[in-house]
Amino acid sequence: MNDLTVSALSRVSASEQNHQSQQLNVGYGASLSDIARFENSINTAIEKTTNVRRVDKPSDTERAVMKPLDFINDEASEIVDYAKTAVASGNELTPSEIVLLTARTHEFMFHCQLTSNIANRTSDGLQQLFRQQS
Repeated sequence: MNDLTVSALSRVSASEQNHQSQQLNVGYGASLSDIARFENSINTAIEKTTNVRRVDKPSDTERAVMKPLDFINDEASEIVDYAKTAVASGNELTPSEIVLLTARTHEFMFHCQLTSNIANRTSDGLQQLFRQQS
């Protein structure tokens, strides 16, 4: 660690001691807002140390965390659009269209479960890392 990081971390810990109501408990209950709040506290400490303002764009970490969720959201939108188009046509769905829609929804659910599993494994790994560090 360099001196800037140590200084930022010491400021964050001092800030956390002053604001005990805003403690960050990392565990199974950690959410994206907890991650964002932690990153904001680090950035605030760095800004106070270096007097540099953060640009209002997402960081690489935020983009990496959101990428799988964006993919799932896009996939869900595609399925909804397909179903709405089928209903708007006024015709009944053919058996092949029903099978296709069912297959796409199963694929969507698989991607949701896979993303959830990866998130849970990542959370478990981070918990273990924090336990080892302390």
